[in-house]
Amino acid sequence: MKRFLLAYVLLFITAGLKAQQQPQYTMYMANNFVLNPAVAGIENYTDVKLSYRAQWVGIEDAPVTAYATIHGLIAADLEGRRHGLGGAIVLDKTGPTQRFSGTVAYGFHLPVSKNLTTAFGVSAGIMEYSLNTDALELGNPNDVILTKGNYSQMLPSVNAGIWLYSPDFFIGAAAQNLIESKLTFNSYTASEESRLYRHYFLTGGYRFAVSETLTATPSLMLKIVQPVPVSFDINFKMMYRDRFWAGLSYRKRDGFAAMAGINISPLINVSYAYDYVTSDLQDYTSGSHEIILGILLNNEEGALCPTNVW
Repeated sequence: MKRFLLAYVLLFITAGLKAQQQPQYTMYMANNFVLNPAVAGIENYTDVKLSYRAQWVGIEDAPVTAYATIHGLIAADLEGRRHGLGGAIVLDKTGPTQRFSGTVAYGFHLPVSKNLTTAFGVSAGIMEYSLNTDALELGNPNDVILTKGNYSQMLPSVNAGIWLYSPDFFIGAAAQNLIESKLTFNSYTASEESRLYRHYFLTGGYRFAVSETLTATPSLMLKIVQPVPVSFDINFKMMYRDRFWAGLSYRKRDGFAAMAGINISPLINVSYAYDYVTSDLQDYTSGSHEIILGILLNNEEGALCPTNVW
């Protein structure tokens, strides 16, 4: 299985693999900011998230992703216009390849009506894409294109998004890798297609009350990376007394996920997801695990859970 993953990486480098290059998250709905910079400043507190994801456990060199994000409100006026600022650090590693990025985000929230707001956001920073060829088994050890060693490339990272929300629903759209930089290792670019590709994320959800203590939120996300077929996630989440929640998710051509979380206090919350794989990889992996630790700083209102992102 290790050779399968390495062959997958080599194909990306030498032939320009057109697939999803951004990290994959199961619980993005617990931290929409990680995908959409327009979310920055949406709440009245400073939202900190720390996450770790181990994908396809049991497969050597499988993807591992960790991130830290922070965003909060920095200014607001009497007309309800809000300005948010945030930042994200993401480390994504798959076999001999590693992607490390740091970005700063700005979000502007403009009320459309009493209960409806539109937010616009942009984030920018630097991404380091690296390759450790010492971990590769080259067919030709003397290949001048990929000689043994560590190669890295600094690339710009620019993303943008829009977020329309109310107390009952949200609709969002985000674009990542707006600058489709070429990937070059050892001063060599195999083809015009060896580059980063734009990723588009469209998401929406609706929250309704089942009872006085129970709410339900179905949501959907579409992921578009040309020319790969459109992928989608379907999610359903239920929350009890704003403290406990549980949900299920289905990802096209991949599998199912079970999720759960607890808002321990107005300061700390924890979420966990387990992915069960139904693709051809199911014979090689026991699944994927993802955990998020949330910290709500300056939470003067004592909110147990988010009021605008759920």
